[in-house]
Amino acid sequence: MSEARKALISYDELFKEVGGSADWVYETAVPAFRSFDVSRDVDLIEEVLRIYGYTRVEPRRPLLPAEAGEPRDLQRRVRNFLTDRGLNEVVTFPWIEDEIKDLFGLDSYWEIVNPLNSEQRHLRTSLVPSLVKVLKHNRSNFVPDFAAFELGRVYFPDREESRVGLLAVGKMRRHFLAQEDWSFFTFKGLVEGLLTRFGIENFEVRPKELPFLHPFLGAAVWVDGTEVGYFGRLHPKVAEELELGEPPFVAEFNLDLLTELYRRPSFGGLSKFPPVKRDFAFVFPKEGSVARLLAAAEEAFGDLLEELFVFDVYEGERLGPNEVSVALRVVLRHPERSLSDEEVNRLAERFVKLAGERGYRLRG
Repeated sequence: MSEARKALISYDELFKEVGGSADWVYETAVPAFRSFDVSRDVDLIEEVLRIYGYTRVEPRRPLLPAEAGEPRDLQRRVRNFLTDRGLNEVVTFPWIEDEIKDLFGLDSYWEIVNPLNSEQRHLRTSLVPSLVKVLKHNRSNFVPDFAAFELGRVYFPDREESRVGLLAVGKMRRHFLAQEDWSFFTFKGLVEGLLTRFGIENFEVRPKELPFLHPFLGAAVWVDGTEVGYFGRLHPKVAEELELGEPPFVAEFNLDLLTELYRRPSFGGLSKFPPVKRDFAFVFPKEGSVARLLAAAEEAFGDLLEELFVFDVYEGERLGPNEVSVALRVVLRHPERSLSDEEVNRLAERFVKLAGERGYRLRG
């Protein structure tokens, strides 16, 4: 009997004895007449399986490592939301140069000792400079209207953060002959829609100052006592230094924090009873907060409040020089019965009283 046949028989007997255990280590020799097709470990494994019998091997589902789960799903939702609203996704390098770092007033915690060029010296701590550089490139190529976002990382001494950055300037929509510009309120609506995509509705907007933001058009977003991001308009001096023309609106949010705060949407049945709508207009100083007024409405109407939004802002001769009028629409609905006029009037009086205690005067 040839050596090759003896080797195959010994393999067959060994597998019968140990049941194909993978804990054993085998020393093998390839016969000369098989050297042309048995040259690698996989060839030997195939030969052993052929003698042992493919049908005798217990089938098992392969373990395929894949990165999946909620964070990646949320990033996909963010991409879909922003692209649906006309923004283009960009991918930039995570470096900035000395000039940009100093112009934006940013700190540098990681500096590359031997960068390939001067633009790749510092690891960024914000996505906004990267987006502004993309805008500058587009402006140099005669693209006046630009809206983009980036999902990227920023670098600090003890951590890395995943963030989403937004930038918009110029025309928001072009529909036949009508054109709509990006404004602070339309950009704020984009930010609110992004937060709603994470199931975050109870957030607070507070003034924020950053070296590269407009001193009067910058705001931070707080959720449950934690600052999750900011938005505003680029400082005019920064826009002038970079020859951008009109300063763009920018925003940046911590994706890691938003993922932790993510709230799955809950669904309920539709009420068979009609809603009740009431409009209110309040006058208060310009430095006042609309968020506190909305909070008073939520407190006054409670679970019956189905929808609440601002539909008009007025400043003019009929008001004082430092006053503004904000009109709210309140939609009430009971899931099990119709609301009477007496109930709605009582809740409305409670709302007006709470608003008055907080400094908001009902407009006559």
